[in-house]
Amino acid sequence: MSAGAPHGATFTITFTPMGKVAECRGGETVMDCARRAGIRIAGSCGGHGRCMTCAVRFTEGALPAVSAADGSVFSERRLKGGWRRACQTPVSGDCTIFIPPRSTAIPVRTHVESRDAEIEFDPAVQVRDFVLPQPTLDDCRPDDGRLIAALRQTDPDLSCEIDLAVARTLAPDLRSSGWKGRAVLRGGKLIAVAAPGGRVLGLAVDLGTTNISGFLVDLEDGRTLAATGLENPQTIHGTDLIGYAAHVRHVPEGAAQLQQLAVDALNVLAADLSAACGLKAVDIVEMTVAGNTMMHHLLLGLPVRHLSAAPFTPALASAIDVKASELGVAIAPGGYLHLLPNIAGFVGGDHVAVLLTCTDGSDRPVIAMDIGTNTEISLIAGGEITSVSCPSGPAFEGGHISCGMRAAVGAIEKVRITGEGVEVKTIENAAPLGLCGSGVLDAVAQMVLSGIVDKRGSMLKGHPCVRDQSGVRELVLAGEAAAGAHAVTFSQDDVRALQLAKAAIAAGTQLLLQRAGLDATDLDKIIIAGAFGNYIDVTSAIAVGLVPDLPLDRFAQVGNAAGEGARQALLSRRRRARANEIAGLARYVELAGSKAFLPAFSKCIGFPIPRRAEAETHEEVESP
Repeated sequence: MSAGAPHGATFTITFTPMGKVAECRGGETVMDCARRAGIRIAGSCGGHGRCMTCAVRFTEGALPAVSAADGSVFSERRLKGGWRRACQTPVSGDCTIFIPPRSTAIPVRTHVESRDAEIEFDPAVQVRDFVLPQPTLDDCRPDDGRLIAALRQTDPDLSCEIDLAVARTLAPDLRSSGWKGRAVLRGGKLIAVAAPGGRVLGLAVDLGTTNISGFLVDLEDGRTLAATGLENPQTIHGTDLIGYAAHVRHVPEGAAQLQQLAVDALNVLAADLSAACGLKAVDIVEMTVAGNTMMHHLLLGLPVRHLSAAPFTPALASAIDVKASELGVAIAPGGYLHLLPNIAGFVGGDHVAVLLTCTDGSDRPVIAMDIGTNTEISLIAGGEITSVSCPSGPAFEGGHISCGMRAAVGAIEKVRITGEGVEVKTIENAAPLGLCGSGVLDAVAQMVLSGIVDKRGSMLKGHPCVRDQSGVRELVLAGEAAAGAHAVTFSQDDVRALQLAKAAIAAGTQLLLQRAGLDATDLDKIIIAGAFGNYIDVTSAIAVGLVPDLPLDRFAQVGNAAGEGARQALLSRRRRARANEIAGLARYVELAGSKAFLPAFSKCIGFPIPRRAEAETHEEVESP
């Protein structure tokens, strides 16, 4: 990192095009200053200098010296033009900094679509309406005894304990409602008292590393009332598990920061979803949360140090119920969070939720994978579940890609290479700003199929859209005029990043099959879950060797299966018990300790050119 100003100095930064002004402390990077000022600058690698998503341009004032790291990733022309990475650049004087649209774009595909399954409605929460006689001098029973006696008239065996949060407001609540209302019971405990006719709600949450989805549910009939998604605010400190672990390790208050950001996100979901239905967050009495092991531990305030170092052991794997008030989650004061169980250090409750939705119904072997910065894969065969975690990295989220970005407006999501050139489609057909994960996969698949990239991953000369830039070959996807700024390109280094990511997943899949004595052709289905998996073109995934070369009817893209699993656990105690059964049944294989993984990974680095990928059209993949 280049030398900056003395630590006692302060400078004024004007951020454009938003026109915000912030004071930058001496020695502070542009990224750190922007975070303090609440200004969004994307950073897929968490500010560790491993990607290009935080590239900014100094347009006026003091131009900082070029760091060694930036000198190796920017061309001489761009460096002279004021381009630097925000995470690598301390400010040396008052200046104006332009943040390009790719770095400020807000993701629009915080995926909430899922395929709701019909399940037995048996929630952990029950609702009982009551009408109480008012106290008199002849009947001066305490309020709690009066309420419990009324409830026992319809349920004589009821053993009821009153939550302290309910007891604190019970007296005024009963009197203001005319001694009528609705008792909300959970496991023999009175956790809320609602007004007559009041709604009793639950919230199912998929707490992802980069995105968070929420599903508001009526706990009296099981209907999903509203759903929404948002970007995980924790991503200001990284977009993968290792980035979060590094933040906790290097910043004394890092774990508390990440926990509070997770709680804030849950509160936003609860408030926004209930308001959308004309209701209040206090009407939510139960929340189920499915998250990977890191998200689970950070939310609960558990130590995460051991998750990021061999042998990657979690502090807690069992499902757990926690009072919402203990975590600061603003739902009903007596409400609870139920966190689904984990399987291993890098296979968490979100994957258990995926398996909950897809482990029943097939007698033949099935592969279930949730592709992301960390990809979980499970083989379900012969009544057994074997799981692995593949370190696929953030390439499928647009990270570690020179023009990569999240799935925001203007992100290239589809690429086609023809004899005439390159055709791209962007989200909402906006001017191209960069590539999101599906666009990254498409770009490489098209280069492989068109002969621009060979089987080893080397980008070849000869295509009119391939150019040399500072000694590095790159494919131009959108020129400067089309992109409205600098060109959107895909470089040789980007191809290598995709190779590493896809090889990890392909090798994990192969090892699972080998351990079971199976071939890919024995599979009944390959189930692809998650936001990225929902939008990819499966023929592109086959073309690069990400998934086995099987007929398209063997693939099922199921959307947000983790969110659907959390919803099922919210609505059914049997499904919640089944989640516990799945977590206990699954056998985890740690690839880091497998002698077979590195050879398999090396074999998967190259690009096979599937016969089927050239012949088949890009048709819609069957849903289960």
